[in-house]
Amino acid sequence: MNRILVWFSFFLISVSGALNAASREPSYPESRLHQKLGFSGKPLPEIWLNRRGEPPQVALYTGTGSWGTGKQHMKMFLQENGFSYRTLSAAELLGGELEKSQFQILMMPGGESWKYLEELGTEGARLIRNYVESGGSYFGVCAGAFYATSQRQGGPTTGAYGIGLLEGTAYDGTSLGTAPFKEGMLDFDTSSDELMRGLPAHFRSVLLGGPSFHYSEAEAQAKKIRVLMQFQKIREPAMILFHYGEGRVFLSGPHLEIEEDRTDWGPDYFDPDSEWPIMERVVHYLLGEASSSEGKTKFPR
Repeated sequence: MNRILVWFSFFLISVSGALNAASREPSYPESRLHQKLGFSGKPLPEIWLNRRGEPPQVALYTGTGSWGTGKQHMKMFLQENGFSYRTLSAAELLGGELEKSQFQILMMPGGESWKYLEELGTEGARLIRNYVESGGSYFGVCAGAFYATSQRQGGPTTGAYGIGLLEGTAYDGTSLGTAPFKEGMLDFDTSSDELMRGLPAHFRSVLLGGPSFHYSEAEAQAKKIRVLMQFQKIREPAMILFHYGEGRVFLSGPHLEIEEDRTDWGPDYFDPDSEWPIMERVVHYLLGEASSSEGKTKFPR
């Protein structure tokens, strides 16, 4: 009888410890709301070819920690704007598919960037840097932006962090309680960059822990950093474009891929505009093509 009581007590302690460990699972703005804001609709296919029958232009990363809703809205955008794509797992990326399949853009969605770092490791970082340096393009949103930046302030850590496409710092103002950062809808100001010409002066977009970007003037000049959108009041970059070797990089703190009117998230996420016109211009730029909304300007690689 005593043995049974001892065993049962040990069992209860073990279960209690496991539950307490689960309750201590880190919760950061970068992941907290991502887990609650689900996708409405039928999931889109893992591969889609445009009418021209071109091989996939875009590799959409689907590794551990990537946010399902963001990936589905990226697929919707790509299909509706005629960009061919296929999904890319961590194993495929580590197996060299970025180079073998000759993708033109790697899209890293929102989610949990520390899981990207864990799963892809130093080899994944090396492969992505080599891919971009050799002429590929990188499109990173929220977690994808944290992952691309060599330093982080706020959230899981402050200090050395990502893979270093941007040598500066991804500033997690939501975790740090810095105004105007918040979890939810936020207004952003359009910059005077030529890529944004003719677009509205302000956009409302959902921010789920995404960063602003801090970098030196020397890096800005060396990589030809261009600011497309800014956080209001603090005037810090919210979306940037820059060169890395022969390639191009776009990083965004807010989730410009999300079309809020296609979600069931409720009135708190009302968005009067679409950020897809920005995405359309950016993707064409990363491909070295003219955007239909910009006229005939070409963007040579």
